Parts: sequence; C-alpha cells; structure tokens
Amino acid sequence: MPIIPQQIQAAEAIQRAAAHDGSLQIRLVAGPGTGKSFSIEERVRWLLARGVHPRSIAVVSFTRASSIELRNRIHGYCASHNQPNGADVRVSTLHSLALRLLRAAGLLQYPADPLVLDNWELENVFDAEFGHGNGLGKSRREEIRREHEAFWSTGQWAPPNYAPSNPPITPVERAAFIAFHGPRTQTYSCVLPGEIVRQCLDQIVAGNLDPVALIHLEHLIVDEYQDLNPADQQIVDELIGRGAITFVAGDDDQSIYSFRYGSPAGIQSFPQRYPAAALHTLSDCFRCAHTITAAANALMAGYPGQNRIPKTLNSLYLGASPAVAGRLHRWRFNDAVAEAQAIVTSCRDLIIAGLNPRDILILLSNQRELLPVLRDAFNGAGVLFEPPRAESFTDSETGRFVLAIVRIVCDMDDHVAHRLILGLRPGIGIGTCDAIAHAVVTHGLNYRNIFYGSLPSGVFAGRVLTAMNHARQTCAAIAGWLKSDTLQLRLADISAILNAAFDAAEAQQWQAYAGALPQDMTIEELRDWLWADTDEQQMSVLQSVFARLDQPMPNAAALPPRVRVMSMHGAKGLSARVVFVPGLEDHVFPGPWRQPYPGLVLEAARLLYVSITRARAACFMSYSAVRRVQGRRTAMAPSRFTTSLNGPFVNRAVGLRQGEVQQIMTDIANL
Repeated sequence: MPIIPQQIQAAEAIQRAAAHDGSLQIRLVAGPGTGKSFSIEERVRWLLARGVHPRSIAVVSFTRASSIELRNRIHGYCASHNQPNGADVRVSTLHSLALRLLRAAGLLQYPADPLVLDNWELENVFDAEFGHGNGLGKSRREEIRREHEAFWSTGQWAPPNYAPSNPPITPVERAAFIAFHGPRTQTYSCVLPGEIVRQCLDQIVAGNLDPVALIHLEHLIVDEYQDLNPADQQIVDELIGRGAITFVAGDDDQSIYSFRYGSPAGIQSFPQRYPAAALHTLSDCFRCAHTITAAANALMAGYPGQNRIPKTLNSLYLGASPAVAGRLHRWRFNDAVAEAQAIVTSCRDLIIAGLNPRDILILLSNQRELLPVLRDAFNGAGVLFEPPRAESFTDSETGRFVLAIVRIVCDMDDHVAHRLILGLRPGIGIGTCDAIAHAVVTHGLNYRNIFYGSLPSGVFAGRVLTAMNHARQTCAAIAGWLKSDTLQLRLADISAILNAAFDAAEAQQWQAYAGALPQDMTIEELRDWLWADTDEQQMSVLQSVFARLDQPMPNAAALPPRVRVMSMHGAKGLSARVVFVPGLEDHVFPGPWRQPYPGLVLEAARLLYVSITRARAACFMSYSAVRRVQGRRTAMAPSRFTTSLNGPFVNRAVGLRQGEVQQIMTDIANL
C-alpha cells in the first residue's frame, strides 16, 4: 500500500478519537472507505478494556447478512487485541434486538420466534398466498402489503416517501389484508419487514416494557444509522431516553433506502435532538483513488439535498508514495449495443492483463433495461460473468430448497422453512399451500407439527395430503442431522433428497455448486453462506470456516473468477478495483418513476455516489444515444447527473485501448 505511515497514523487517530469518546451520545459521520467499521470494532474493544460487561453492549446493523459480517469482524478484532470476551458481545439487526426485548418481556405472540421474510419469501409465499385467496394480481397485492409496511415503518398512513397506489387502496382491500395477515403470520411464525420493530415500539410506548432495564443495556452502537426508518429511530430514541450510552455511525450521502422509509434526516438532525452529542467525521478515504473521489464530491456538490452534512471525501492516495490518481472514464455511445460491447471487451482486456474478474463490478440502475444487452455481449465475447443474485443458485428453487433444509436442521421451529420444503417441490402450487395453511387455522393446528407425527383425521385429503406426505418424508430424512454435521457428511444425502424431490439434473447442479465449498464446512456455516447477501459476506463466512479449522484459506476456496453484475443497491458495502456504471440516461436513471419526486431524484444522486465510490482504481460511467425500450429503438437524453461528474463525456466506439489498460493495471499495482 503506497499510503504513507504518517497518513495512516493521522487517519487512525481520528477514528480512535471517535471510538474512545466518553460522551453519552456520539455521532460518527463516515464517508465511503474511511474506516467506519474499524471505529466500531475499536469502540467495542475499548469498552471491554474499560470493564464494560460484554452482555451490556448491543451492536446493531441494517441487514441480517451485514450484522453477521460485522459480528465476525468485531469478534475477530477483539480476539486479536487480547479481548476474548468480545465473542460475547451481541451483534444483530434492530429487528433481532426488538425480538429479544419482546421475548424477554414475555410479549412474543407467535408459536416460535418469528423470522422476518426476505424479498423472495414476500413475493413467492406471503404475497402469492394473499393474492390467491383474494383474487389479486401480483402488482395489486404488493401495493396493498406495502401500504401496511409504510405504516409500520413510520407510524403514518401515506407517509413521506410513500408513492400512493393508483387506484388508491380501498377499505375492502385493507380489511382483506388484515384478515389474511394476522392468521397467516401466526401460522408461519413470521413477520414482514418493519413489523416486529413496530410491535416492540408500541409495547415500549404503552409502558409494557423498559428496554434498557430488561436486558441490562448500557451501550448501544448503531451501524448504518442513515438507513433507519422513523420507527427504528424512535426505538433508538427510547433507548437513549432510558440511559443507554449511544454511538451512531453512518453517512447521509449514502442514504439510499427510501423504499424502506429510511431518510438522511435522521443522522442529520441527531445534534438537534441531542445537543450535547459529540460529533466526529471521517473523510480520509483508504479505498478510492483521487479522480474517483473528485467525481463523487462533484456529484454531491451538484445534488446536495436539504440539510446535507458538509463534508469532502479525501483520497489518501493523492499524497501517497507513489501517488495514485486513478482513472475516471466518461463515455457516450451511439447505441446500447456498442456500449455493452465496449464494457465487455474492456473487462476481457483487463482480465487478460492480469486482473481478477471478481475485481470488476458492473452496477445497474435498471436491470430490466440494461441486463439483457449486457448478457448478450458477455456471451458473445465468451467472458464469464455472475448475474444479479436473483439469477443465482441461491435464489433458484433448488437453492431455496437446500437453504430450507439446512435452516430446519439449525432450527426445528423455523416454520417458514417448512413451508418452503412443502411448496418448492415441482407440481405443488400456491393453491395447495394456501389450502394447508387455511386448514391449520380452521382446525386449530400448529403448522410445524403437521410435518411430524400423526396427522389429524379428516383434515387433509387428496392432492393436499399427497403434498403433505412428500414434505413429511423430507423432514423425516433430515430429522437426525445436526447443525455441526459437515458438508462432506451430508452432501450425498442432500443430493438424494433433491433427486427425489426434483430430478437428477437438479441434484447434479447442487453437487457442482457444493463441490466448490470447503467440505469441512458445517451445516450451520452452509446456512450462513446461502443466506449471505453479498460476495464479501460469503467470503467472511469462508474465512470463519478456515479460522475455525486453523487453516489458511486456499486459493481454491475463493469465489469463482467471474465479472460481477449487480444492482446499485446490491453493491452497498462492496468495493472493486474497477467499476462500470452504464445506462446514465435520464429515462433509465433517475428514470420516469423518480422524476416527479424531487426527493427521489436526490436519492438517485446518492445512489450514484455510492456506486462511484465502490471503485478503487478506475470507474467508468457511460450512456448511449439510442436504446431499445419495449422493443423499439428510442432516442435517449443523457442523465441530468452527467453535468455534475467533474468532466465531460466523450464519444467512444470501442472499449479500452492497450495503453489505457496498462495505466489502470499500473494504478492497481500501486494501490
């Protein structure tokens, strides 16, 4: 690393000053790549060194996968700094913290600890069954559910950032949702996003639980505070009001989850709500070269948003030895095919020059518009790429079936996993699954129990009984498994189950997928791997596996060498040496659905800021003059953001030239 020791020492001094602050409330504003995670790790270590009991510390992050990654980092950091009790510090999502509080207060009202449904489960289980029972199409049932999620997240009907449905949700539709939601979430022991936090908040406000006294909480650390919605923020405020010393970390420039009702206003207004709060800012970037931070800064200067916290992201590589300026390419093309081909040939030539394909990210603002033409270009050039997660093994029906199996092995009370074992088998439709859930409610049964033991007479018959028996056979086959069993021990067993449930081709697909994983991985570790949201989180799981085995991680354990293509949102928390951001046309990005809402346009600018700052050595932004939209060649106007990216876009007919490839490779070598 060319960053000189004096730079590192100066940056770490600022990080430690924040981590060691003894104030009752601390706000850390941390730009991309400035060491936020290190500050959180160091704060936990510092608290433990001062004698704080590990169980009185709660660390929360935004998603389940990010909390797992942060937990591994904190535990590893503490262990390496002679604080072995760091492994006893609880690191979770805010949802899990709310669940813990309700459980401790005896206020959980589900057959088992409820799991929050992920996007796949929302669409393919909850929404599908709600729509089936009420004759609703895909779009309408999602609109009805989102109206309730908006209320749970904000405490308001039709809150800010909520785009009203057209036509509006009717009282009849709202009543149908309520009638379905309560019994079905009880049946599957599940909750929708935001729901458990709302339940916990309502109990706190009602005086039914004191969250601080209940779990002896002294210190609360909140990662990605800018992503919290109003209900999340109110929970944090309630904890602060009851004496929890609170450290919040985030960046209003990286607030990109308005569809979950997150808002930059929360982190921006923290000093007004807590005038005595200590304020710290990290702006020295260890990740991005100077030309990249310069473009990112220009974008935020052009689209600052209301009440933006003033800051400038400073690349430490500008003063490094040797200095690394980095490369920022702004390209415009005659059409989308030329753009895609230029991107793919550039990837090919960088790989030929020695760049690991996984060090290339292609970030899409609109997969429907941009992915097909890119896929054709990749296939035509023979360059291997990894599509967005929705097209990966883990979100295939086979992958979800395997995940359901290992989830049950790890938690026999996982009702949703049992529903997946039932409904993912070929030939089992939503109607059958809906009928079984309805029968469970009607006859006063426990959903999990119908997969084991004797079935009540006269309740299940015909195709419903056949489906139940197939699922029960799978559950019986895994009943003796342990979460400590290794993948090697259970690989053939899972293959046999898949062969019976699907066919030999699906079993072979699983074997090929699992064959690349360490065979000493446990079932529990396999669950965490399959549940991970990003490559980095999967790599964190692998590192934990080999650390447990006391072995160095071999090169063969690395992820497949493919260029990664993903959504802009999916890249949050990631980085790569080279990043491409295609499709900077106003129709695509910010796009027509954001254009009527100024706040969403500003959020799109922040999303582009996040995308640019994933790049370490080189960033490519591009647009085309013509693109096929709904099968027709359509003239495209450049995105409004192109005027705020620190330089002009230039005509381009081809990808990187050889000299440009070498410049990028030289910069990468000097990072």
